[in-house]
Amino acid sequence: MNIYDILRKIKIDFDSAILSAQFNGKSYANGNKAKAALICSQRIINYIHEFIKNEFKRCGVPPQMIFPPIGTSKPEIKIKGFLKSKNQDVAIIPLERLIPLANTMLPELEQILCVNIRSQLSSLSKNIDTLYERTFAEPLNLHLSYPNQCLGEVYLIPTHEYDDKAMLQNRVIYKSVSKIENYIQLFQAINNRRDTNKDEFKYERVCLLIADFRQETPKLYNSMEELKNSNLVPQNSTVSLENLTIKNFAEDLLAIYAERFGQDIIA
Repeated sequence: MNIYDILRKIKIDFDSAILSAQFNGKSYANGNKAKAALICSQRIINYIHEFIKNEFKRCGVPPQMIFPPIGTSKPEIKIKGFLKSKNQDVAIIPLERLIPLANTMLPELEQILCVNIRSQLSSLSKNIDTLYERTFAEPLNLHLSYPNQCLGEVYLIPTHEYDDKAMLQNRVIYKSVSKIENYIQLFQAINNRRDTNKDEFKYERVCLLIADFRQETPKLYNSMEELKNSNLVPQNSTVSLENLTIKNFAEDLLAIYAERFGQDIIA
């Protein structure tokens, strides 16, 4: 299943919950409540989890190294960082570390490759500061304890966010263009960490999925040229999507990992 199939499944589930005010066989007071139940169920975000896990498998990572295992949402691997312990959305653990894991020992090793996955389809503009602070804090928490650890982030945002007020009336309405240029600039600032002696707040690789959900099959933007042609960013914008799209996301993380720990650790 490719990323466009994933985005279409997300749209179908999201729109259906809003329009019907129902989710998983249960009726809710309005579409907004049903949408909230859908999000809490983790169904939407798990679509992306599975896509990322299969991307690593496609790149040659043995499935037995991928946690949670492909097709399941548990067990998530909890890693203790500088400030707190947190379950990792997708983790790749070298085979030699599977024995202590099986004995339920808490893995605290920087050789575990981790990817966090998030999405925000509504209430994006008013929550961006809080969302960004959380995103910023995740690599800092782990890199302060494990400077060499390879960390990835996948974040799905809409070109036009869903209107929460319309959901109260079981309607799918989209707001005006999101501040796409700002988001690109923010996420580039925490992308592409290469020096393990500094920039603990950065991820080794970030993927910012920018999708237009107004279309039956959501359009995914993979270049600044596409965004400019759709008038989603100013024509004179100087921000860049380089190394910020889904293209080669898994490959890039694995290449950085190989540079730090060796070519054969997770192959």
